[in-house]
Amino acid sequence: MVSAGPGHTVLLRGDGNAVACGRNDFGQCDIPHLEDGIKYMQVSAGSLHTVLLRSDDVAVTCGTNWFEQCDIPPLPDGMTYTQVSAGMHHTVLLRSDGVAVVCGMDGSGQCDIPPLPDGMTYTQVSASIFHTVLLRSDGNAVACGKNDFGQCDIPHLEDGIKYMQVSAGNDHTVLLRSDGVAVACGKNDFGQCNIPPLPDGMTYTQVSASVYHTVLLRDDGNAVGCGRNNFGQCTIPQLDDEISYTQVSVGNHHTVLLRSDGVAVACGANGQGQYNIPTLYPGTWYAADVSVGRNLVLQLDCSCQADAMLLTFSGLTGDEVMRLNASPSDPAWNTHKHIAHELKVPLQSLRVVLPDGQLLAAACRANPGASLADVIETRKRRRLT
Repeated sequence: MVSAGPGHTVLLRGDGNAVACGRNDFGQCDIPHLEDGIKYMQVSAGSLHTVLLRSDDVAVTCGTNWFEQCDIPPLPDGMTYTQVSAGMHHTVLLRSDGVAVVCGMDGSGQCDIPPLPDGMTYTQVSASIFHTVLLRSDGNAVACGKNDFGQCDIPHLEDGIKYMQVSAGNDHTVLLRSDGVAVACGKNDFGQCNIPPLPDGMTYTQVSASVYHTVLLRDDGNAVGCGRNNFGQCTIPQLDDEISYTQVSVGNHHTVLLRSDGVAVACGANGQGQYNIPTLYPGTWYAADVSVGRNLVLQLDCSCQADAMLLTFSGLTGDEVMRLNASPSDPAWNTHKHIAHELKVPLQSLRVVLPDGQLLAAACRANPGASLADVIETRKRRRLT
C-alpha cells in the first residue's frame, strides 16, 4: 500500500518491507527494522511521523514525538491493532475489539473519539490535522475535532445506503457510499469537494482527500481528481494498455498511485523528494492496501482443461486467498459477485486483477454477457503473444 504525507511518502512492498522517500528531518522515513518472520501489513504517513502495523499486530512508529503522537497505547491482554492512521500531530488506532484509541495532540478535539452505541464497533479511521473521521459497523460515519468549515458535518445517508470508506483532508472530508457514490463536506475553496460526475453504470471504489485536492478511483481502474492543480497533483499519469490503478493516496501537493502491475507512480510537487519512489528490486512490487474499509485487491491466475477452470486468487503480497472451480461458460459477472460473497466483502470493494493487468469488473462492464473464457483465457493468451 501507499500513504502520502505532506512531505514524505511511505510504501509497502510485496515482500512485507516498507520503504519511504521525501522529507526526513525528523526521521519520519527511518522505517524501523523488522525481526525475522515479521512483515509490515499497513503504513500511514502523518505530517512529521509515520505509523506502521506489523504482521504480529504490533504498531510501531518513527519520526517526531513532540506531542506524544508516537506513544502507542499499550494493548490489553489478547488484543491486537487492526488499523493505524497518522494525522498531523496525533495518531488513531483501531483495536481488534473495534475500539479506537488515540495518542498525541488534542487541541481541537481531534482525539475525542465519540462513544460507541452498545454492540457497535469502529471499522475504519482517517486522521487529519485537526479532525478525525471514523466508520462504524452499522455503516454510519462520525467525526470529532475542528468543524469550522463543516468538515465534521457528515452527509445524511438514504435508507439502505452505508458508508464504506472515509478520508479526512485538512478542512474537508470525502466519503464513499455502498452504492459507489462519493460525497464530501467541508471547505471547498478550490473545488476539492466537487466530486467529478461518473459515467453511466460506473462507481467509485476509493477516495483520498488532502489539503486542497481529492483523488478518487473508479471501478474501471482509472483515477480522477478535483481541486487545486497548481503543481499538477490532479494531473493523473496516463495508464499503459491493460493496466489499472488499485490504490491512491494524496499528500499536501502530490498524489501517489499504485498500479495493478505493482508499480507506483506519482504527480504533483516534488520539492522534498516526496515522489521519488524507491526503485524496486527484480521480483518485488508495491502491494495495495487490504486493510479494513479499503479495497480488497486480488491477482487472478487460472489453469484450464477442456470443460473446467481452477481459479486461484492471491493477495498482492503473494499469499493465496482462495481457489474456485468454475466452468469456462460461467458468466464472468456472476463469478465476480460469487467471489465477493465468499470473501464477505462489498462488491464495489473487490478488485480482481486479470492476468493481463485489467480489472475483472471493467471487462464485465465492457461485455456484460461475457463468460469466464471470454475475459480470462482470451486476455491470458493476449499477454503471452
